[in-house]
Amino acid sequence: MRLDKLLANKAYGSRKEVHQLIKDQRVTINGEVARKKDIHVDIESDVIAVDGQIVNTKQHYYIKFHKPKGYVTAVEDASHPVVMDLLPPEYIKMGVVPVGRLDKDTEGLLLLTNDGVWSHSIINGNKHVEKVYYVEFEGELTEDGIQRIKEGIVLGDGTHCKPALIDILSSKSVHITIEEGKYHQVKRMIGAAGGTVTYLKRLTIGHIDLTGIEEVGSAQDLSSDDIEAFKKIA
Repeated sequence: MRLDKLLANKAYGSRKEVHQLIKDQRVTINGEVARKKDIHVDIESDVIAVDGQIVNTKQHYYIKFHKPKGYVTAVEDASHPVVMDLLPPEYIKMGVVPVGRLDKDTEGLLLLTNDGVWSHSIINGNKHVEKVYYVEFEGELTEDGIQRIKEGIVLGDGTHCKPALIDILSSKSVHITIEEGKYHQVKRMIGAAGGTVTYLKRLTIGHIDLTGIEEVGSAQDLSSDDIEAFKKIA
C-alpha cells in the first residue's frame, strides 16, 4: 500500500496534509525518514511512525462500544448526532459501520466492524445469536403477556416474534433475551404484554458483554477469540 494512502486512511489528514507531513520529515518507516509520498509499505511487517508515534496498520476493525442515549446508530444522519461522532475519525475512513442497531433512546452494547461477512454472521436471524436486554417499565405485565413472550408473541401489526426468555427482576424490571432485532422489538413486546418501557439497555450480544467498557461512550477492540467465536456460529 502507498504510504500516503495508508496515512490518509488512518485519518492523519487529507492527501495534501499527509504529503506535507512526509515533506516535513515527520514520517518514518522502520526508523528511517520517509522521503517519498508514493513509496509502498508492507503493512504486515513495516513499522510506520508519525512524530515518533507508531501508526496502527490494521485493516479490519472489530470493536465493542457502550452506546449512550441520544445517538442514532448510523454513520451519518441529517438531524441527529450519530454514534460515529464519538469514535476515532479513522473508523469512518476505514469503512467501519455498526453491526445492527440500537434505538436512539437505548443505551448499551453495540458492535462495529468493516468486515461485512463477520457482521452478517451476527445479525442474521438464523444464526441464533442471543442478545440480552435490561428493561425498566411502567404498568404491569400480565401473566398471559409474559407467557406469550416466552412462546413467541404476535405484535399488534401481526409481526411474529420468536420465543424469548424473560427473567422477572422486580415488579418494574426484567431481563429479556431475544435472537432477533426487529424494529423496536423489545419495547413492542413489553407493550403487548401490558407495560411501557422507560429504560432499555443491551447487556450482551452472544458471548460479548460490557466488560471493559462499563463507562458510557467507551470502546474497546475485540480479542481474536471473540472475533473467531462468531465465525463458528452455526
